Amino acid sequence: MFYVVIIAGGRGERFWPRSIRSMPKQFHTIVSEKTMIQETYGRITPEIAGENIFFVLGPSLKGLLMEQLPMVPESSIIVEPEGRNTAPAIGLATAHIHKRDPDAVIAVLSADHVIRPRDVFLDALGNAARIAEEGSVVLFGITPDRPATGFGYVELGEAVSGYEYAEAFRVRSFTEKPDLRRARVFLRKGSYVWNSGMFVFRADRMLEAINRHMHALSGGLARIEKSIGTEDEEKITSAEFSRVEAVSIDYGVMEKIDNIICVRPDFFWDDVGSWSALGRHLPEDDRNNICSGNVVAIDSNRNIILGGDDALIALVGMEDTIVVREGDRILVCSRDREQEVKEVLKKLSESSQNRKYL
Repeated sequence: MFYVVIIAGGRGERFWPRSIRSMPKQFHTIVSEKTMIQETYGRITPEIAGENIFFVLGPSLKGLLMEQLPMVPESSIIVEPEGRNTAPAIGLATAHIHKRDPDAVIAVLSADHVIRPRDVFLDALGNAARIAEEGSVVLFGITPDRPATGFGYVELGEAVSGYEYAEAFRVRSFTEKPDLRRARVFLRKGSYVWNSGMFVFRADRMLEAINRHMHALSGGLARIEKSIGTEDEEKITSAEFSRVEAVSIDYGVMEKIDNIICVRPDFFWDDVGSWSALGRHLPEDDRNNICSGNVVAIDSNRNIILGGDDALIALVGMEDTIVVREGDRILVCSRDREQEVKEVLKKLSESSQNRKYL
């Protein structure tokens, strides 16, 4: 049977000050009237049965998920005791589903991506599942339209025949977030795609790959799977998670296996990874400013100015600047340095006085 796992435990650090630990990016309305996690769930239902959709997130976000998606049964929420990156999170979900259905095919999606049109995405998901049933791990690679430095890249190898319903390739290499020079080279070559972070695989094959390349995690998952449904499940899961290494699924598994196929779907995809991404989704004024809330902009160009109705934000003579106000937290930064917002969070975490703003 086919299942979907939605990874919903990310922090969305580059969307600070709106995205914070208690209310991360995926639970906000960023590009539509629905929150990003609501959009993700709505994209796959009712075509995929609700009982076959699972969420993975931390204990502090469980209540928020149930509030925004009250139709999701509590049994479909898999709680990771602590954030240990995507390999343990995906492994935990796979163990839960494998216990339920040893022949399961699983798609892993992120809770905070923009994808359209919906019907094209669903078709691509079904095609990927057909390939995965044969034993390969399938990755969605997105054809780049700009030299983005915030995405990982996948180098495509030879085309794989036999899949008339999908354009499929072997994977030659992975590159994490290149600098602008390399990103331009990748774009010019045409043999590189963005790594969307969305995968489809058979549960047994993923557990085998984890056992081969992340043996410590594999042992922990085996003990967790054995405990599922018993009174010791929570205790054993917490104990095992405290010991596993925090590693991404790309580094821990995907870059090391040879039975991986990359498909290039026709849908639009954006991980909306930073404030400047809003320019691809929200309307601009006649000076290319994106404004929300009570804003006055005079002789100002290409700015992102986001506030509320309870305070006025005024800009005079500003260009290429991001200004975001969320409660008692305010960000002001140059658009070409928005990736460094994470450095702000690092500074805040080092200060006992300022940790409350995280």
